Amino acid sequence: MRLQRAALPAFVPWLVLGAALVLATMPAWRPLIFGTALTLDDLLSLRCLSG
Repeated sequence: MRLQRAALPAFVPWLVLGAALVLATMPAWRPLIFGTALTLDDLLSLRCLSG
């Protein structure tokens, strides 16, 4: 008797991709949701963190 591998549901890769997209873009959208008005310089400083 041969064991069959459980197939990964089709939506799981999309969930992983969506979670990665949310986490990767969090520095840009999180301040906008909480009501702060960001300038372009603010967004660039979020993206280009200086050590």
